[in-house]
Amino acid sequence: MKNLKKILTAALAFLLIFSFLVSCKTKDSNSQADGESKAVLIKHPERMFWEVKKGDASIYVLGTIHVADKDFYPLEDKILEAFDKADRRASELGGKKEMEMVQEKLQIKMLQHFNISPEKDLSNFLSEDKINVVKQELGENIAVPLFKFNPWILTIALNQVLYTKAGLDPQNGIDMHLLNRAGKKKIEALESIDEQLDLLSSGTFEEQLKALKETIKELQNTDKAIDWLTKLKKLYLENNTEELKDFIGSLLDMSDGISQDALLKDRNIVWADKFEEYLNKGGTTFVFAGLAHFLGEDSVFEQMRIKGILE
Repeated sequence: MKNLKKILTAALAFLLIFSFLVSCKTKDSNSQADGESKAVLIKHPERMFWEVKKGDASIYVLGTIHVADKDFYPLEDKILEAFDKADRRASELGGKKEMEMVQEKLQIKMLQHFNISPEKDLSNFLSEDKINVVKQELGENIAVPLFKFNPWILTIALNQVLYTKAGLDPQNGIDMHLLNRAGKKKIEALESIDEQLDLLSSGTFEEQLKALKETIKELQNTDKAIDWLTKLKKLYLENNTEELKDFIGSLLDMSDGISQDALLKDRNIVWADKFEEYLNKGGTTFVFAGLAHFLGEDSVFEQMRIKGILE
């Protein structure tokens, strides 16, 4: 179980990298009075780096990749300077204090999704070939216990294997890099660990099983999955937001599992309100979170425009 906890704890700090944004309509709920000045969005030349500015208040926004390697470093000087000098900082889950709670909360969530009934053992729903792939990739001592849980847990563990095969690691991710740089400085949370766990474990058993089978299929053809991750890395390092947006959309079309509204749009609506709070507080805020939240028609920025916060 020790190795199992290590795999899942590493994977929990981010949502699955293929789960990105979808275009949907949303209601216009203007939060600002007519005639009131709106914030402006500035795209800085540094990689995936924006600024939302209103008067003397600024929110610096860094779209991150949660799994990375040494090629992503060092981060540009302007990004690090903005991070170090910010009046407040915010990430998806908060700082080290919150991350220390991950393992405990994960164990509780896992127990809630343990299947006592032998009929629900995942080995009853997978072909012999797929079972062998799981055992080969995770080791039988980890795979067999995981078969007794709902499929989402095994899916996360297998995605971690895919990242490793591509040479990427959450411990080298940009989020973790900035958490370590912050040291004892407070980092606010855009959402709670419980909220992310609820999202990761959402969906029916059948929906989760479909996503699991797709992940195993990717492990049976790792070259294709690694090519996707390599292209994602390349476009990020090139700061190519337009191609990234299109590429993310194509990955989304192929993905199963969590509903796309729940994964991004619904969360981005909430985050847009948080961004408005940061602007109202004044000073500088540095937000770092998954890149997918800041690209496309359902992005945080677009939700701010719909709410009348942003030009």
